[in-house]
Amino acid sequence: MTDDWDRVDTGAPDPDIMARVRTVAEDYEPLVTSSEFDNPLNPEAVHLHLDDGIERKSGRFDVTWTTKGYYRYHYTEGDDFNYRYDCHPRVELPDPHFHEPPQAAHDDAVPSCIEVRTVRLVTLAVLQLWRDTVETGDLRQLQQPNPP
Repeated sequence: MTDDWDRVDTGAPDPDIMARVRTVAEDYEPLVTSSEFDNPLNPEAVHLHLDDGIERKSGRFDVTWTTKGYYRYHYTEGDDFNYRYDCHPRVELPDPHFHEPPQAAHDDAVPSCIEVRTVRLVTLAVLQLWRDTVETGDLRQLQQPNPP
């Protein structure tokens, strides 16, 4: 899953902001069953484990926020189902963009329906879009015209 994220200066991962993401997710979404940093000493992402999924019985968000205010919310249910909400510079798209399932490939990116930029609101929007999709089974819910 190569993306422009690796090609531009997005800044270093910010552990304090990622800790806020974890707190918001745990406070808001009861299906977040556990969370941890990928590396406690030098974290690059926080993993949010979910006790439900879109195509499987569970899923996980891997979330990175950087010191420059860019983010990546990568949702995965293994190798066969992935999508991402990203916000970082990209030549042909706005900074906030969405990589569509099932592969979340570089060429699958479209403008994101999430227009807010604060940690709390982005996290809440991502989780609500996920929950709407889990409850309906409709992948179009991931990119609602009027997001939460």
